[in-house]
Amino acid sequence: MNRDHLITLVYLLILVGFTSIDVIGDLKDGLEFSHLFHELLILVSALLIVAYKVFVIVKKDKLILKYQEDHSKANEEIDFYKKKTSQYKKEMSEIIGQQFKIWGLTESEKDVALLLIKGLSMKEISSIRGSSDATVRQQSTSIYKKSQLENRNQLASYFLEDLF
Repeated sequence: MNRDHLITLVYLLILVGFTSIDVIGDLKDGLEFSHLFHELLILVSALLIVAYKVFVIVKKDKLILKYQEDHSKANEEIDFYKKKTSQYKKEMSEIIGQQFKIWGLTESEKDVALLLIKGLSMKEISSIRGSSDATVRQQSTSIYKKSQLENRNQLASYFLEDLF
């Protein structure tokens, strides 16, 4: 409950308390009905406002709790799928690594092949590896020859085709 709601409720409850005391005193004193009616109207209005404020606060608290539960469930699902994705990524890396061994790729060729599969350009690969464009082109040619594939599209689809 926020501070403003609390202050409003306390003020209204004080108003209800003092008005109730005044109505009881006026009943003992035998004051006229019109005066009592006005005070009772103030008392009932204040009680209705208190009831409404409590209803709104409870409803808001329930919404907040539901939001927190939904948020917690969503985070659990995210964590679950992150773990699954990590597991699949690890398994895919192992499969790719095994295939690279079967093809007889060198460590440099393995690195280049992974970057080709990820879709990087020759220039980007040479920049990342700190080698010349010519070296990367020669390594990619060797990769295609050893794998008996014609180009980067076939290399990528060799591993990714069955995933989709």
